Amino acid sequence: MILTTTFLCFCLASAINYFRTRRQRSYIKNLGGPFTWPLLGAMHKLLFLKPQNFFQRSHAYLVKYGSVTRLWVFHRLFMPLADLELAKQVLQSEQHLETGYELMHHWLAGGVLMCEKEQWAQRHSLIRGIFEKGNMLPLTELCRQQAVLLQLKLADRAEQREVFNAWEIVAPAVRDLMVQTTCGLRPSEEYAKAFNGLTEIYRKRFLSLQSVNRFSFWISSPLMRRKQLKLIKRLNAEHKEHIERFRKQQKQEEQLKAGNLSLDHIEPLPPQWHQSLLEVLLAPNHTPIISDDDICAELNTCNYLGYLLCSSALCFALVTIARHPAVQQRCLEELRKAQRPDQSWDVQRLTYLEAVLMETLRLYPPQVIVGRQLSEDMPYTHSVVGDGTLPFGAEIYVNLFEMQRDEERYLHASHFRAERFLESPPELLSFSMGPRCCPARQFSMVMLKTLLAPIISSFELLPHGDAPRLDLRLALGSSNGFQLALTPRFQ
Repeated sequence: MILTTTFLCFCLASAINYFRTRRQRSYIKNLGGPFTWPLLGAMHKLLFLKPQNFFQRSHAYLVKYGSVTRLWVFHRLFMPLADLELAKQVLQSEQHLETGYELMHHWLAGGVLMCEKEQWAQRHSLIRGIFEKGNMLPLTELCRQQAVLLQLKLADRAEQREVFNAWEIVAPAVRDLMVQTTCGLRPSEEYAKAFNGLTEIYRKRFLSLQSVNRFSFWISSPLMRRKQLKLIKRLNAEHKEHIERFRKQQKQEEQLKAGNLSLDHIEPLPPQWHQSLLEVLLAPNHTPIISDDDICAELNTCNYLGYLLCSSALCFALVTIARHPAVQQRCLEELRKAQRPDQSWDVQRLTYLEAVLMETLRLYPPQVIVGRQLSEDMPYTHSVVGDGTLPFGAEIYVNLFEMQRDEERYLHASHFRAERFLESPPELLSFSMGPRCCPARQFSMVMLKTLLAPIISSFELLPHGDAPRLDLRLALGSSNGFQLALTPRFQ
């Protein structure tokens, strides 16, 4: 009796699910994909997907089913893409801007990555504003100061002449730099610990069945969820302290202009070289006014993205340069030519180093997957699968890692060849494209070059230790770290 009831319930649920998704299915008949079981769909394709085997399994999937596919899991339609022609239409669309990133809802909801479609243009514009020409020179100086601190920490490792994990030194330096850029001052020790702990929680949750949605995470991991909320609360408490301090300063300056306050009574803010994102967000001329919770979400979003993606890019660059001696020598020669009397570098003249970074980003894009969730139907054209419509509700996942290693688009695609970005630069999607492209692209390149320059100039990067074993935990990483050794250069 129980088996009969269970079977009937399964059949009823399958029928409901079929009729619920019938309209979507009618639009994607021209697309290939794995076998779909009643109700469960192709759940078996995701069941054993892990950070360590993501790249092997995704490559095998694309080889078998093609670069434009569909994959059903229950009522959800996933569309893995590794096709530049269709990916450009999706990413360049002005209408389809929702990312669909739900994993980090509690931490980043309200920020530019997850805000409502109507708010997105304003937020993107505000973030892009802090990287305008007038603020880039102070920001570059901020990067230079951090590069000096990073160089000193690496000098200790160089004296030990042992293999070490570059991530352990690089990531904290990038984190502190990002917090200074967004909040205007260095993070406290408690803030840094909470930030690191929260990032690790989300990295553990990525590609985990217990975190497939907020409900399953709430049921299966109550202790981790409680710790996650506690760490978010700690970060936002410090952000709100900064907000109150800036608002108090703004009020005092207004009173000073009106003649109601003397200069002696103004409590100065901590010194800084640049205009921070927090100052931009607190400017009184925004319409609509940004709430404190949304300001916290914006700071969290920029800190998280900058920290995780730039740390990954810098570590891969260090390991890659170490394993290509000719590339390292050419970078060193360029640095010597571009060095100023004050021992800094004119980063605009470091064209080969920039090409090295671009090639590193092509082979090892920190953000491996770019997602879009369609809130309405999207017509498209395609030279292989034909013209059609992507249906409302489809979750599109563009695989940059596979796309940027396509042998048909990149000559010797699997080989590191920085010269390709000097001769006739190919399209690079590591910063995404279209209206949602990274607003900090220029600053990211300046930051990476500024941090790399003194390292290459002061140390010889040695290819000791094992090569990175790629895995995917939020950003592209290595399960065995980024093993490297250094020896001081004697100039």
